[in-house]
Amino acid sequence: MTDRPPRVPPGAPAELESVLAGMSFEVVPGRFALAGFAAAPAAEDLAALGEGPAQLVREGGETTLLLPLEELAAVLARHPESVSESPLAWIRFRAPMGWELVGFLAHVTGSLAAAGVPLGAVCGFSRDHLFVHERFLDEALGVLETLFDRAPAP
Repeated sequence: MTDRPPRVPPGAPAELESVLAGMSFEVVPGRFALAGFAAAPAAEDLAALGEGPAQLVREGGETTLLLPLEELAAVLARHPESVSESPLAWIRFRAPMGWELVGFLAHVTGSLAAAGVPLGAVCGFSRDHLFVHERFLDEALGVLETLFDRAPAP
């Protein structure tokens, strides 16, 4: 038995209570990087996303890639005007969630914000993810372990 505080915020909708009660998380193996540049992504940039996890966002005249760290040097060579942030850790929430679920990321990111942990969020179709700079990983894990079980390593 742990001294974990209740996982469910007071007044949470029943669906959120159910998801929070059954959620676990894992740190995805590997190291990641975030790169931003003005150009549209090239075919090589898309290939750099590999099998994932990775993400591409194109908006506001900017391309943002979240990809394996070992791909960053090639992206920077193709786009010398790029800005980047690394090394990052990718955190995956394990239980699938429906699009109608309200409050999951607010609950998680609010807890991390209260601890002073900067982060990025990635929303897949059925799972949410966070990425944090490695220098904040221990703090992030400490917070997340008060909310959820950590999934066993594969």
